[in-house]
Amino acid sequence: MVVWNEKYETGVAEVDEQHQSLFNYINELEECIEDETFEGTRINIILNFFQMFCATHFSLEETCMLKFTCAAYDKNKEAHTKFLDYYKKFRDRYNPADNKKELLQEFHGVLIKWLVNHIMKIDMNLKKAS
Repeated sequence: MVVWNEKYETGVAEVDEQHQSLFNYINELEECIEDETFEGTRINIILNFFQMFCATHFSLEETCMLKFTCAAYDKNKEAHTKFLDYYKKFRDRYNPADNKKELLQEFHGVLIKWLVNHIMKIDMNLKKAS
């Protein structure tokens, strides 16, 4: 389980609120893996959340970085593009897969690593700029 705390705060309330939702959905995904829920409504809602989240949240972060003339803008945009590419490939593999558990475990691990690294190394630049 990933736990939100103030060390992840960027100083932009809307970004922080969305990050908190992301933490919650990562934990929901972990519960699905533990419960061996690899298909159905619950997992579809979770996976669709990540797709929607990427589209809206990444746009918000990039807009904030432009607004605050944040030096990390290009690095942030590049990281978002790479994650979106990974996510698209994950979804293409997931639906027809027989090894859904392994794919979800991989995705969960990528999410945790990416989330913590991205927030702490890139998004924290918002705190400096805002």
